[in-house]
Amino acid sequence: MWFKLLRQALFAPTSTVLGGLRFWYQHRTPLRRARLLCQCADGLRVRRLHNWDVRSSRLYRRVARGLRELVPFHDDAGDDAGDDWSEIAHTTMKRAQEPIRALAAGLAVIASALAVATVLVLLVGCAISPDLKGRLFPRDLAAGKPWVTNSTAYGLPASGFGPSTSEHLFFHTGNINAPHVDIDLGAEHTIRSIEIENRSDCCKERALPLDVKVLVGETWQLVAERRSYFSTWSYDITPVRAQKIRFERPGSDVFHLKRISVYGQ
Repeated sequence: MWFKLLRQALFAPTSTVLGGLRFWYQHRTPLRRARLLCQCADGLRVRRLHNWDVRSSRLYRRVARGLRELVPFHDDAGDDAGDDWSEIAHTTMKRAQEPIRALAAGLAVIASALAVATVLVLLVGCAISPDLKGRLFPRDLAAGKPWVTNSTAYGLPASGFGPSTSEHLFFHTGNINAPHVDIDLGAEHTIRSIEIENRSDCCKERALPLDVKVLVGETWQLVAERRSYFSTWSYDITPVRAQKIRFERPGSDVFHLKRISVYGQ
């Protein structure tokens, strides 16, 4: 049913496009020449150089007569008819380019129909396959989930829900060895990517070096690392199933971030 409707929607624009392409291929040279002559004549009328009226009229006449095969007209105006030739030339150009405009409109209709068909296929695919939906529209698995740090400082909480804030940072550890923040996703999920927003007011270097680990069995497995300065870091990891994910700064120092997002399904 959908294929039949799509074929019907595409049939008329397709014939228009094919006709427009044939027209453009056969007549592109005289059309290009006529457009250039018309632009030169328009320029003369605007700048009003020496003998501009006669010169522009002659150019307009060449435009109209050069397109006579495409757009026949009654040659009643004299060689120096001025505005008459201007109007004739512009009208002739407009009519001669109608198949080209129809070509553009047909291409737009076909592109729109294909876009609609693609969206419908994706929607049906997402309804049938949750895995496809998760790949196309990954959700933030960390949103609203509990997080905990291994130390805290400056009166900031050591744990909470939802690893993000509208302030400059949502946690701040003390100066300890391997400061980190753990996020519990609530259940095992397939983790595909992460996005980390560094502290927004200062001290971005304190987030480096940065390791990202997931708990597999009883072992924290390294899945990503960052060693260069960043404000926001997005990274696609090799898909891995895990419930807990850790963001750790190796060595001894303080550690803080503004937001952590974990995407997957």
